[in-house]
Amino acid sequence: MARRILLTPDELSDALEELPEWAGDVHGIHRRVKGIDFRGAARCVTALADVAEELDHHPDVEISYGNLTVHLITHSVDGVTELDVEFARRADVHLDDAGETA
Repeated sequence: MARRILLTPDELSDALEELPEWAGDVHGIHRRVKGIDFRGAARCVTALADVAEELDHHPDVEISYGNLTVHLITHSVDGVTELDVEFARRADVHLDDAGETA
């Protein structure tokens, strides 16, 4: 369960340097992809669902007109953990070509 230990602000800052498309703080991180059509967003969500099942860690996902936003937080500890960072790394594989990140 070590992966569900809260990251310090410095640890999160270091992690976000390696995840330039993600933003946030110790209370949660997020990535927004703009300019994505609905079918593209749905394909991304399906891919993210596979990642979520592999990690047993599930993001909050929002699809709105032309946008897909992924929010990560480890709810059981009410903050960002290594598990969120690992999910973000894996999510980037699916999100990088999906649209423009904002």
